[in-house]
Amino acid sequence: MSFSLNTNIGSQQSNLYANQNSLNMNKSLNALSSGNKLTQSANDAASLAISNKLLALVSGSGQAIQNSNEMVGLYQVADGGLSGIEDNTQRVRVLTLQASNDTLSSSDRENIQKEIDALSESSLDIANSTSFNGINLLDGSGGSQGDGTFVTQTGADNGDTQSTTIADIRTSIPTVDVTTQSGRDAALANIDSGLSAINDTRATIGASQNSLISNIRNTSVSQINAASAASQLRDVDFALESANFSRQNILAQTGGFAQAQANSRNSNIASLLG
Repeated sequence: MSFSLNTNIGSQQSNLYANQNSLNMNKSLNALSSGNKLTQSANDAASLAISNKLLALVSGSGQAIQNSNEMVGLYQVADGGLSGIEDNTQRVRVLTLQASNDTLSSSDRENIQKEIDALSESSLDIANSTSFNGINLLDGSGGSQGDGTFVTQTGADNGDTQSTTIADIRTSIPTVDVTTQSGRDAALANIDSGLSAINDTRATIGASQNSLISNIRNTSVSQINAASAASQLRDVDFALESANFSRQNILAQTGGFAQAQANSRNSNIASLLG
């Protein structure tokens, strides 16, 4: 068996393993303290890149869901305004039929006309004042282009959008004059045409709402799946990592003992020579 005083191979090897154990312990500590096993790209570059893409999809899905929910709220406000206009128009229709009764006098019809005028004015007020976040909804001036077309981004990672056009509903509010025979003759046709336009608009809004709600549900499922996949890649298995940390800790302690023994070996050789 040969002895060497100049080069302490055992000590160098022990030091190498001690440094490696220290790096592994730091890695385990970072993972345990952060709950994330991908705190550095060096840990697993491929998994980090994949998880970052998944997290981008998760955050994008969250914004798409928020966009859709806000647009649903806008449509609900618009539909509420249209409901009020429709109620007024239905009442105008009833009053028009009442005014067509030949048992009424001219003064009776004038009184009916006053109520009809008040209802029409109320409908116009609703059309002019119905708004969401300062955006007029029923006067044809809303939307990004100012033409009543409302667009929302519904895709998490692409250009998917949904648009709905709400025309100037004021043109659907009928002008009714029951004080004359000719006015009464034209009134019902005008009223029914206005009601048809209002109902068509409400149907369009309702369909858009249902489409957005369906999109929210589907996007939520995709978001959950993406978050789950990212979690599998990033989240720490605390039981496994704790066991790994304990192993590295034991190795560090035994490595320190081995290095001390390797360092004392040359001292023992020197004592033999003395």
